[in-house]
Amino acid sequence: MPRNLVVCSDGTWCSPEQQMGALPCPTNVVKLYNLCVADDRQLTYYHPGVGAEGGLVERVLGGGIGLGLSRNILSAYRWLCGNYRHADRIYLFGFSRGAYTVRSLGGFVSRCGLLDLEGMSERQAWQAIDNAYDRGYRQRQAAEQWASGYTFLRGDLPDDRVGIHLIGVWDTVGALGVPDDLLVLDQLLDDPQRYRFHDTELSAAVRHGRQALAIDEKRASFAPTLWTDGPRPADGSLKQLWFAGTHSDVGGGYVECGLSDGALQWMIDEATTLGLRTASALTSQLAPDARGVLHDSTTGVWSHLRTLPRATPLFAAGNVGKALAAQAWERHQLPPLAQAPYWPTRVIGIGETARLTVYARQHWNVCGLYLEAGVSYVLTASGEWLDSSMACGPAGATDGGFNIGDVARLFGNAIGEAEAVYKRLTGKQGADWWGSRRRDEFPWFALVGMIANQPNMDGSGTAIEGETFLIGEACSCTPQRSGYLYCYANDAWKFYGNNRGHVTLSVTRA
Repeated sequence: MPRNLVVCSDGTWCSPEQQMGALPCPTNVVKLYNLCVADDRQLTYYHPGVGAEGGLVERVLGGGIGLGLSRNILSAYRWLCGNYRHADRIYLFGFSRGAYTVRSLGGFVSRCGLLDLEGMSERQAWQAIDNAYDRGYRQRQAAEQWASGYTFLRGDLPDDRVGIHLIGVWDTVGALGVPDDLLVLDQLLDDPQRYRFHDTELSAAVRHGRQALAIDEKRASFAPTLWTDGPRPADGSLKQLWFAGTHSDVGGGYVECGLSDGALQWMIDEATTLGLRTASALTSQLAPDARGVLHDSTTGVWSHLRTLPRATPLFAAGNVGKALAAQAWERHQLPPLAQAPYWPTRVIGIGETARLTVYARQHWNVCGLYLEAGVSYVLTASGEWLDSSMACGPAGATDGGFNIGDVARLFGNAIGEAEAVYKRLTGKQGADWWGSRRRDEFPWFALVGMIANQPNMDGSGTAIEGETFLIGEACSCTPQRSGYLYCYANDAWKFYGNNRGHVTLSVTRA
């Protein structure tokens, strides 16, 4: 009788023992693993996240730049090779970098198959696995170049390869390695080729894909990687829904888990429909709450790194169940009193105007305005804001006067020029050096707009911004893709604390 083989891979620094304030705060991966029935019809495997094991250096490098991910992929692959029988159904679940792990594992199995390790010593088995991973998967060599002398377990795909029944993930983190704006560490430790994510497309060898994504995560180094859908089996399916909350509000890891329990309940419902066996008596302990606590993930060390709003779908009734989770829509419609409102949204019609206030101190002014692709908008701005003691309008510092702030800006210009050379030489377009303005091509302190419609992350580095344009005192804009509008004063990232005032922005649909 075919069995279920269930692999669960946890997020960065995550393990079953993790606590917050002496209280257990397991991730959804741990909870799902504990919910799964484990017997001779369903075998289960769990692996802690990178940075959760080893000594201090290994934990820091594992959590900080993803060191050890390949080892986790290979360990799970070894388990599958040792347990798979013909027609078994493989389920892969992961959160954060654990989601990266199982998606890469699925790609590894889909491309290279499962090695038959029968009769091999443990050393021979690991040599064969390492060879398949390095040459067959990462280097993409043809089978005749690396697979000579190996035999493979027979799967149920038409070409006898082993397929994956379901990959279920919470908020895949695609950017591995060192964020591009950490210059010294980036050059010492980062290797883009090593961390490039091969599997943004859901393979035809994967029958079903499910992903829960975090609407409210702002950390640029946690940019999500969605699946692009390729050729699907006739009975295959792909669902990716956006849920309310930050990264761990969706994947779990907080004591207050009303939001993450909602994303877990959705995953369980989807997976059990597709044959996963869970203990219903334990599932009843989940307490999904659309109005649960939404945590701030940009505190502590994360407050010193860049943020970037995600390219989220429009909050509209027609998107519920297609791109937007019902939980997120419920919170939008009836938000918690302590954290209201939740994603107020406006889509303006022809001839209508939205008037907005843009504050100088905010890295990202949330406008609540959704701009539609191919539609023309006219933007005008007025008022005055201050960069320390220097006053200027939305056109920026262009009045020709000179004060002490100009010295700092001249210094920032020099840094910006060096940064531009660095970007050209390294290809790291996400680099943002200390003291340089966020957009070197625009004047200091000018009003800038960004439409959060950025393309999917591929794991090669820090995420880029969406469509970004100079508003100044007036401009017109026709978005290439739809998205929410954000605005900011074009200052150096670390110097917003001395800014004051605001300007008024009007957006009219032509």
